[in-house]
Amino acid sequence: SGENISMLLNIKEAYSDKVVLRHIVYVDKIKATNPIKEINDALYAECKQALKACLAYDGVGIAANQIGIQKSFFLIREDSESDLFRVYFNPKYKAIGPDKNTQKEGCLSVPRQQLLVPRFVEIKATWQEIEDAKFVDKEEVLTGFKAIAYQHERDHLEGLSIIDRTAELNREGKRRMYNELRG
Repeated sequence: SGENISMLLNIKEAYSDKVVLRHIVYVDKIKATNPIKEINDALYAECKQALKACLAYDGVGIAANQIGIQKSFFLIREDSESDLFRVYFNPKYKAIGPDKNTQKEGCLSVPRQQLLVPRFVEIKATWQEIEDAKFVDKEEVLTGFKAIAYQHERDHLEGLSIIDRTAELNREGKRRMYNELRG
């Protein structure tokens, strides 16, 4: 089925298959994920499920565990004008220098909230993509939107969210926000 799937998913692909839309899980239910070792049809289907959910909720990125898939991957839109989303498997990063920028971030798993989150300005991202049905190591220096989105989605894979990262809330404020989400 997807032997040579490009790890750039086009939004049209999300609608070409009958993929069940999985709902976004609230941030208090997001647990750290497991590295992906095996490439199979289930993984390709899960990538499409993630894409469909991201589009349905109007996101620019989504982590697998935001829709209850306990695997280490996320998708990020290539740029604001693009119909393409890149899939990052087993992603990691290192900060390049200590500089951070603090901006408002939203999150599909924290509805109707925008929180100030400090992020590294420049990172060296490493991840895997699928080529010829094998994982291939990739790396790139990211800045701007891509660096922020990458750090945001990577946090989810570690079980962290913008609530954990924000400087706006003290411990009590964070606890209160988590409790409100639990409803």
